[in-house]
Amino acid sequence: MRFPASRPRTSSIYRPSTPQSPSPPLPGRLKPAPFQYPANTRRTLPDLDDDELDDIAAVLRALARGSYPRLSAVPLALNAYNCDRSGDGSGSDGRGDGPWAYFHPVTVVAPEDRAAAARPEIELDGVVGEDLGRAWVRVRGSGGYAGEEEGEPGMVDIARYRFMCFIHKHRIDRRTTCQKGVHTISIWDREWDELTWHDTYHVNRETRRREIRRFWERANAPGLIEKQGLTREQFMGRIRYRTVYHICEHIEDTIRDAVPPRHTLWAVMSAALFHMNHARDPQVSIVPDQLELFGGQARALLPRLFAHLLLLCLDCRPWWGRARREAFVARFRVLDRLRWMRVRAREHFELRGLGGRGGGGKRSISGSDGSNSGGTDDGGNEDMESRGWIYGILKI
Repeated sequence: MRFPASRPRTSSIYRPSTPQSPSPPLPGRLKPAPFQYPANTRRTLPDLDDDELDDIAAVLRALARGSYPRLSAVPLALNAYNCDRSGDGSGSDGRGDGPWAYFHPVTVVAPEDRAAAARPEIELDGVVGEDLGRAWVRVRGSGGYAGEEEGEPGMVDIARYRFMCFIHKHRIDRRTTCQKGVHTISIWDREWDELTWHDTYHVNRETRRREIRRFWERANAPGLIEKQGLTREQFMGRIRYRTVYHICEHIEDTIRDAVPPRHTLWAVMSAALFHMNHARDPQVSIVPDQLELFGGQARALLPRLFAHLLLLCLDCRPWWGRARREAFVARFRVLDRLRWMRVRAREHFELRGLGGRGGGGKRSISGSDGSNSGGTDDGGNEDMESRGWIYGILKI
């Protein structure tokens, strides 16, 4: 089975021109897709191209403003949450190096009252396809998942991806709002070999359930179905429909108004982050029906994503000077009305050692071997404690 390669790279006009001699890659170790990485390092810090940086920046801007992000950029930003998480305090056990989740580009689900045209195409990244060919070490009954850094040398061939995630966009006609998009998410869990579909919106839910069933009945997904040794009938029998979410309805009862359907994108992103933060929990598919999850305000959800992505972007541009970094960070100044984001994002910056109270010590933004991966100008190789200026720029 052949899997498509990652999307073509675009060169960065900000990269240093000094040529670097290539180093042989470390064998046997997968790194989160769909990114490329500097050679000869175990750190999962991606070499972001300009398009990837722009997509992540689009999501950061939306998080800082409480606005709707560019939909096509959301899967890439969530995939980036897999990167460089060791020791970031994420996860129920405080570690950030657990199993990964892969996010496919957003799919548009055909409305029930329309004849479906072409079959939906589910194409997995080549790295994900390779990982699906590796043995999955069960979380349950095995004393917990052991990542490559924790396991024995012979364990480098174990799988890293536990979840395959597919964000769906449905059309909804609701007279009380002009917004027509509702978002749901399907998550294939290799721990149980089941796919759970999560729908957090209460209006027309049964219609969307029929639509998503038709979607998966027709989807061309050899990497997800046949590669797992399943027939289509077996796969359809392993779909679980989780619709016991009532918080949106309670919000409408409280505010006496409709919740815009597209706000479900925050709920979908939060459900995905909940899975990633608790990837060592066998029962993680039981996502809480809570306000903090529907809106993503919980400390471990959108605030952690914001802090992680911002530091990841800065780490991936070690040659930027101070002025360039400040200009980049200034694009994501958190609005005053998003007090929960300001307070909780700062907590994560401090947890990562970004100056302030309770910092976690110095952490270089250079490679794991101590050398700067891309050169620097104007003091580009700064440590985490020296980044306290970020608080002032973000006004948090």
